[in-house]
Amino acid sequence: MSLADRFKKLFSSSSSRPRLSLEIRPDGIAWAGGSQSGFVECTPAKRLAALRGIVSSGRHGGAETTIILPLDQYQVFQLDRPEGIEDEELGDALKWKLKDFLDFSPSDAVCDVFPFPRDAARGRGDLVNVVAVRRTLITELVSLALEADLDLQRIDIAELALRRLVSRLDDSGRGAALVHLRDRYGHMVICQGDTLYLSRRLDVTSDELRDVSSQEAAVQSLALEMQRSLDYYESQLGQVPPPVINLVARDSMLPLTSMLGSYLAASACNLDWAALGLEEELDSRCLVAWSAGLSLPEGDA
Repeated sequence: MSLADRFKKLFSSSSSRPRLSLEIRPDGIAWAGGSQSGFVECTPAKRLAALRGIVSSGRHGGAETTIILPLDQYQVFQLDRPEGIEDEELGDALKWKLKDFLDFSPSDAVCDVFPFPRDAARGRGDLVNVVAVRRTLITELVSLALEADLDLQRIDIAELALRRLVSRLDDSGRGAALVHLRDRYGHMVICQGDTLYLSRRLDVTSDELRDVSSQEAAVQSLALEMQRSLDYYESQLGQVPPPVINLVARDSMLPLTSMLGSYLAASACNLDWAALGLEEELDSRCLVAWSAGLSLPEGDA
């Protein structure tokens, strides 16, 4: 398959569940395949060796693979959908409208789209979410997968991977929320069923939350950003906020749910791993990769 053909498959659906999911991060590689998952620390210079080790130790050679881009490696914009343009041509058709928003030329971007909920447009017309990624990054990831003897099926983004998890938390179909706290930032996602309504970066670090001298201010700042996201979801998107926010953090011993509770209109709770079929808590560094391997309701990709 040519590089151009692989670009056409970015963010596209797959008829079968991927057998290996990878999140290629600056500090290492998170992976999930079958019932196993893990995280290998490595620098970018040693990334290929680390990935070959994952493939070899897990017997993943030739595996159908999904690579997920971390939140800080792409941008998402809401744009009006032009009339008369086929779905597969929307990315190329819209990327030139991003020239005033990107810090690189649209000619150096790979773009694709995913739906914006119609009932959240609030009179703004037919909108789509446009994802923009540097072409050089995509080229590097495609080459990395090929050199590691993997069959790259698609490249996904963090919020669409997490959507697969959050859709399983929404038993009522009225919405579910997840906050994933990473080392350098947090990520909040709200879905109704398998539809993504909101994705927000939360500017808080794990060091700030652990440090006694900065902890109170960091918790207040985190709660404020979470509450503002819920308010935006209600006032700007016209949706009823979910009553519970599921929380995933690497330092599960920190009583964040109780610390956040007094600042939020919703209640916060740690994610119930047993309800998701896991016997023990997942390494939070693997959450995005693991989520990417879950199926969506009714088999949607």
